[in-house]
Amino acid sequence: MTLPELQRSTLAIWLVLAGVAVSVLLGLAAGARAGAIGIGVVLVVCAIFRAVLDSPVGLVIRTRTIDIVLYGATGVLIGGLAVATPSI
Repeated sequence: MTLPELQRSTLAIWLVLAGVAVSVLLGLAAGARAGAIGIGVVLVVCAIFRAVLDSPVGLVIRTRTIDIVLYGATGVLIGGLAVATPSI
């Protein structure tokens, strides 16, 4: 694997890490609801990365279908709970 291919393959995990960091900062600055919605969005983006990219480093755990379903469902559930829960 050449250096540009390696950099392209690791881009997804770096974007996910940046999204998690932004979500944590958002949670600290704006509240837990905003941070939880951010984490939900990051998980849905993980599902999209897994569906579109060939083999994103750090996101390939199981088969493509199971990864997409689990990332997407977890993101939607976390986001939904963050919106529906009145006390956070």
